[in-house]
Amino acid sequence: MLQRAIRLTLFIIATLFVAQGASANQEPVRLEIFSNSGPMLPNLKLSTAEQLWLAEKKTLVIAVYSPESPPLMLDSSSGRFRGMNAEYLSLLQRALGINVKIDHYESEKLALNAVKVGKADLMLTSLKTGFNATAPFVASLPMISAYPTLVTTQKNVMQPLHTDSPVTIAIAEGYPSEQFVKASFPNAKILHYETAYQAFASLYNGKSNYFIGNNLASGTSIMRDFHQTLSIIKFWRSSPIHNQFIALDTQSPLIPIINNFLGGLTNPITNHISQPWLESGNPALLTKSLSLTPQEQRWLEKHPKLKVLINPYYAPFSLLDENNEIRGVTGDILNLIHLQTGLEFETVTANSNTEMVDKMLNGDWNILPTATYSPSREELISFTHPIITTPFAVVVRTSASNAELSPGMKVAVTTMHILTEKLHTKYPGIELVQVENTSLGLNLLAEGKIDAVISTQLTARYMIDHYYPNQLKYEIMADEAPALVSFAVPRGDQELKQILNKALDNIPPKTILFISSKWVKLPDIKIDTWHLYNKQFYIVITLSVFIILSFLLWGGYLSREVRMRKQSQADLENQLSFRKTLSNSIPIPVYTISLDGEVQSYNSAFMSFFSTDQKNVTSTSLFDSRNPLSDIFSVLNRDIQNGLIPDKVIEHSIMLNNGREDRHIIHWITLCVMPSDNVLPTLICGWQDVTESRQLLGALQTEKDKAIQANEAKSTFLASMSHEIRTPVSAVMGFLELLALHNQSPEEDKESISLAYATAQSLLGLIGDILDMNKIESGSFELSPEWVNLEVLITTVMRGFEGLAKQKQLKLTFVNRLVKGEYLRLDPQATKQLLSNLLSNAIKFTEHGGVEVSAESIATRSGQTQLILRVTDTGAGISQEDQERLFKPYSQTETGKQQTGSGLGLLICRELVTRMNGKLGLLSQVGQGTTMTIDLVTAVSHEDIISSVELQPAVYPAKKLKILIVDDHPVNRLLLRRQLDTLGYKVDEASDGNDALILINEHSYDLVITDVNMPNMDGVTLTRHIRGFDSDIVIWGLTANAQAQEKDRCLAIGMNACLFKPINLQQLASALASVGSVNMTYQLDELIDIATLKSLALNDPKLMQQMLEQSMLENNKDFLAAQEAKMAGDWTAFKMHMHRINGTAQIIGATKLQELAEKLENHSVVQTDDSVIEHGMKQLEVELNRLREAINSFSQA
Repeated sequence: MLQRAIRLTLFIIATLFVAQGASANQEPVRLEIFSNSGPMLPNLKLSTAEQLWLAEKKTLVIAVYSPESPPLMLDSSSGRFRGMNAEYLSLLQRALGINVKIDHYESEKLALNAVKVGKADLMLTSLKTGFNATAPFVASLPMISAYPTLVTTQKNVMQPLHTDSPVTIAIAEGYPSEQFVKASFPNAKILHYETAYQAFASLYNGKSNYFIGNNLASGTSIMRDFHQTLSIIKFWRSSPIHNQFIALDTQSPLIPIINNFLGGLTNPITNHISQPWLESGNPALLTKSLSLTPQEQRWLEKHPKLKVLINPYYAPFSLLDENNEIRGVTGDILNLIHLQTGLEFETVTANSNTEMVDKMLNGDWNILPTATYSPSREELISFTHPIITTPFAVVVRTSASNAELSPGMKVAVTTMHILTEKLHTKYPGIELVQVENTSLGLNLLAEGKIDAVISTQLTARYMIDHYYPNQLKYEIMADEAPALVSFAVPRGDQELKQILNKALDNIPPKTILFISSKWVKLPDIKIDTWHLYNKQFYIVITLSVFIILSFLLWGGYLSREVRMRKQSQADLENQLSFRKTLSNSIPIPVYTISLDGEVQSYNSAFMSFFSTDQKNVTSTSLFDSRNPLSDIFSVLNRDIQNGLIPDKVIEHSIMLNNGREDRHIIHWITLCVMPSDNVLPTLICGWQDVTESRQLLGALQTEKDKAIQANEAKSTFLASMSHEIRTPVSAVMGFLELLALHNQSPEEDKESISLAYATAQSLLGLIGDILDMNKIESGSFELSPEWVNLEVLITTVMRGFEGLAKQKQLKLTFVNRLVKGEYLRLDPQATKQLLSNLLSNAIKFTEHGGVEVSAESIATRSGQTQLILRVTDTGAGISQEDQERLFKPYSQTETGKQQTGSGLGLLICRELVTRMNGKLGLLSQVGQGTTMTIDLVTAVSHEDIISSVELQPAVYPAKKLKILIVDDHPVNRLLLRRQLDTLGYKVDEASDGNDALILINEHSYDLVITDVNMPNMDGVTLTRHIRGFDSDIVIWGLTANAQAQEKDRCLAIGMNACLFKPINLQQLASALASVGSVNMTYQLDELIDIATLKSLALNDPKLMQQMLEQSMLENNKDFLAAQEAKMAGDWTAFKMHMHRINGTAQIIGATKLQELAEKLENHSVVQTDDSVIEHGMKQLEVELNRLREAINSFSQA
């Protein structure tokens, strides 16, 4: 019992749920209207009662139902009501000023019931042939109408629009009826599909030949899913379907109001609503009938079928299918006119313009759909409004440079073309060729029988793209008004003209453009031209048969003769072919002549040898002076006169001009005696071109001579440079040996150092001259002019030679005739080098007297200044013989050979002056001295300009720099460290790149100075590693290679600067000063020589501070290192550290510290008692502490 009760309970619950679900499915879904309709509203004429009814009603509930039918209704599942129905209902809501609500039901039955029970005011039906509205319902006028549409694939667009042949046709949702389909396709196999998409897919996949459905669904599906593959080819006016509103008959004002709204919908309004949802060519835009007058309506009733006169070869405007129905642009437009008027059309064809005119004169036509308007034609026929405007075009072959009409051209125009008279007048020199149609004209153009065709752009583009690609092209006739393509009617049929105008005006221009574009872009269409050319074909066939029979008879007569000669002719041809091939395969020129010099034959190489101009005269007699071989024949003729032996070859070496140049040839000749006595002997000749081989031998000899001369020059240069370099090096070594012996007085030591330094400078000058000359000869030397205070520049350069002049007891004077306050536009470095070279030579070659430098500036008319620089000495002078070779590389005078030098100084001077557009003059007499004059013109400025050669304000280091020096050579490293110690910087050392990287990772440095070339890791590789993790640290390269390429290489890999060895203290201090600056002005106490320190620091307080701090650090390090060396008994190291302290003390002027360090340094040499050294170390430590405290006080101040 319990189980039965449970089952009963479950059954009741399930029944309740089912009932509840069924009830829920009957409830509608409220949808929101989504519309893009614009401000256009229909003109409504509502009665007062209707207006009051609407005001009281306030809200209309309209029931709609599934399934969705794009483009009328779609997207209901998202809660939105979209599509053409939504656009109309939104317009209805705004036109009536009433709120419209949409309820969506699952079926028509539920929606209709909602109207019946009062839940909805109206039901909007789906598209159908009509709604049988019986009581208690009443139906409105149709809102949206759709027409049957024939669809096929684009490649089969010319399929017939009706046929008795068996075809397969797909339809969807039972529309249209099979009876409708059978009316046009009686033997069709009809395939039924549930949806339009399935039917379209069958057409796309080739399972059916056509699809027939309503134009709205068809247009939407093609636009959305089959845009490039399917195409609508016909619309039917019969069997339309539409949707309408259904209401209860008790709501009497509602349906009249709706009908009033629907009646007020004009074509512009429906076009505006439909446009977003349909493609441009869809006739859904033509939903309203034409507004015709009674007279026009009666005319239509009397003339239901009209004759349309077309040219079937006027593509793409007018074409015919296999049923003789009009297709193309004209066919589609006529189809749209049929939809609006119901007119039927009968095709009347004319294969040419002449035939068309005859039929028009006979009255056998009603419409000419592709007539081009002209005022003269309007007197004979009447034109509708233009349907297409297309420019006139000139069609030419693609090989033509342009499409301009020029005298002498053959230009094809169709018979009775409207431009014929204009072309005659405008281009009197052209020959107009009348053709029956454009297709024939284009065919003649492609065959090359005419030069151009006059057509329209639309026809030209279509015909070229489809039938003459890559053969023809066209250009628009910009100076002619475009062709206005219209429908033409007989002048008496004005009613027809008005009807056509209204129908054409009702077609949107975008639809016309869509139709034109569709037919232009369609695949190739086969045009049947049989009727056009059948007469000519029969004539050609008849003539061909007659000619063939004549040839057969004549051939029979000649066949016997041909057979007899064929074999012998073939043998002869074989021999001739073999001879020709053999002759042409020989790569050298070969030719045959008679004994009289007549050229009989020649091979290909013979003709290829001569230029184009001479090829025309090579076949003339060799006696002819025009023949390029005429000079050779005079030589050959002597051999002929002396008698030639058969098969013996005679050669001559001759120059022969081939029309381009003279060629060196070895010409040969031999006698060929013929077997027959009646045939004269032939001379076989030819030559071998040996020009290149002779030139190669000559070039080889020249290069050999150059190599020998270069080798001798190299030996001479090396010997000279060996002497020039070894002499100053020997002097430096000698002075250094004297200094090492420590047996000279301080004055002698100072003199030895000075002379060694001067000798080293001369050695650098020698190397610099060689590098400068190399720059000039390679073209890499460039001037960098700037505004220069020449007086300051000359004074600066002369100051550098004062010491050398004093050593030789020469008087060095400067005569200044420069205009005060003038700045000249010069390259300061080049000017310095010029003056330095001239002063160096003058002092070098002057033993008594003096050297005078004079400078004079003279204003010119052009606003520039003529600068004259003279360097005059009282030396031995230069002989005339020496003057002639003085400016040659590495040359010296007899007197100069007694001095050191490269022999390049004056050559460099001359090249520099030449590059400065000046002149270098020399005036000298033996025993009376020499004057070198520089004369040049330069720009001048009187403005207050700071020149790079003037003294600049001191640049102060911005911070204490911590410097790392990297060099594998201990001596170079020691020298650089001492220079930096002297300048007061804190320095760490590394022997190669690997050690440097370790120090950089452990410490922070402001500057890295590295040798470029080192073992293990060189400076270039080190820079790459550093730049991989630090882009801020400053890196300087230091190299002995003074070539510009080396500097460029260093800068390219990331170095900030590249310095060339050797670098002196002044250069190093100047370079380091650019790191940063602050201003400090403090004095130190009596422990150091402040004057000496200021001089070394260039009066720069900050540099003084850095030098003092660095000396303090280095002294502390050396002192600790010296203590360790003393404990280890390493007196060499002890001496080195004492020497470093001694050197530092000398630099800063710490006299007492210097004396203590010098004593300890001397004690270490003789190994004095340890107690003495220990006492000296304590004294040194005390003095170092005092100095450190003084330096700290200075820094803190």
